[in-house]
Amino acid sequence: MFTACESAGHAAPAEAWQALTGAWSWAAPLPTAACHADFPGATARPTPGGFTLSGLWSLPAAEETGLWLALPLPASATGEPDLFVVATKALSGRGGAGSLVRLDDLYVPAGFATHSAGAPLRVGDAAFLWTAVTALALGTARRITDVLAAPHAGGAASTPQAAATATELATVLHDERLSLAAALHDAPSARKGLPTAVEKRLVARVPRAGRAVQYLVAVAYEHALTADCGGGWHPLLSLIEAGSPILQLARCTTELLPPAT
Repeated sequence: MFTACESAGHAAPAEAWQALTGAWSWAAPLPTAACHADFPGATARPTPGGFTLSGLWSLPAAEETGLWLALPLPASATGEPDLFVVATKALSGRGGAGSLVRLDDLYVPAGFATHSAGAPLRVGDAAFLWTAVTALALGTARRITDVLAAPHAGGAASTPQAAATATELATVLHDERLSLAAALHDAPSARKGLPTAVEKRLVARVPRAGRAVQYLVAVAYEHALTADCGGGWHPLLSLIEAGSPILQLARCTTELLPPAT
């Protein structure tokens, strides 16, 4: 599964993200609010990089609410996301009364918008989510290094500095892939639960891999902004945009579904 997800992220990040959110309802284990019956006009409008969420929701009991909360919309036939994950602290001071919260154009990054129709993950599936998302992010980052190293990516001539940077970043990614694979070595399917020792290794490696990917994307983005593309759009920018939902979610998978305690 790790290898398949890494390859999918490398081949087509946007399609890989759609496949993940279509197949698995990864937000299912989170505490979920409910659209308030007296306020049927809840909406999520697309905006650059994500969505703006508006509506009135009934929150779960305080003792059931953790760091993250899932806010659902009525299922849509258009295929748009209908489940939005927000940090609980982002809801404070948003109006409403008691267990109600009213939102007006709350920004939700695309990586925290998903679909409820997929097969629901459980709390015990945390390791499955960590592995899948991190593998997708590593694959996306590997694709970014490929484009950075390309001699003429989208009309932008490569430079010795860009080629050297791409080689350095590719080495970092290779090491992270090997380390994560080693953490999973001889483990059974992540969906069947992992031994405690394996889970501890994995929960230590996943954030490290995420930080490596963030560093790589920042370096590539800086290069894309400064490269001479003859006034055109550097392909790295399009690639980073396509992979941004994966990169956003990869930053906090172990927070969304934390390890067993």
